[in-house]
Amino acid sequence: MISQLLTVTLLIHIIAGAAALLSGFVAIATTKGAKRHLQSGWIYVRSMAIVVVTAIPIALFDSNWFLFTIAIFSGYLVFTGDRVLSRKRPEPGVAAPIDWAGHGLMAVTGGGMIAFGGWGYLSGTLSLGPALIVFGLIGLVLAVREIHEIRNPPVDRMQWFYKHIGFMGGGYIATVTASITVNLTVVPPLLRWVGPTVIGIPLIMYAVRKYETQFTPSRAESAAD
Repeated sequence: MISQLLTVTLLIHIIAGAAALLSGFVAIATTKGAKRHLQSGWIYVRSMAIVVVTAIPIALFDSNWFLFTIAIFSGYLVFTGDRVLSRKRPEPGVAAPIDWAGHGLMAVTGGGMIAFGGWGYLSGTLSLGPALIVFGLIGLVLAVREIHEIRNPPVDRMQWFYKHIGFMGGGYIATVTASITVNLTVVPPLLRWVGPTVIGIPLIMYAVRKYETQFTPSRAESAAD
């Protein structure tokens, strides 16, 4: 019975993952705010929610800490990238319960990943201990920063837009990394882990800088000089 449930869960996970990869690519490739971007983004967020929900039981049953780590991390990035759209004009200290819950859960989970990864590394019982520590630390720092910015909103009124690009882009990088690592085993491990990040991060930085120049007159004038 359990094996059948896991098989069905895995099938749903694979279908949702394929939908997330495709819709995420369309969202990235289309004009921000356009109908196709909004539609594909909506599908991406929902698909990623299914990916995360199905990945956790599979990972825990198989003790697959790589899958667990990527699922938590990518899920949080997409969650934050989506929720930041609801806080375009934030009031200091004011946020929806789902925001407090999401960031608080990531902070607690990040601390747990650090502790468990550290224990596994020191005891020699967990080869992915360092990965758990790194991803847990990044998730914890991001969550604490988001909680801080809820209490102290940034001065730049377009910060939500840049964060949307950064978090959604980061979530897509994590999704691609998971897909490549699981399916393209002929690719060297280091390239599978690092490749999407090496390619994706500069593209995210370029996109953010492009819109910063567009939305900030003084920067646009400086760039024109």
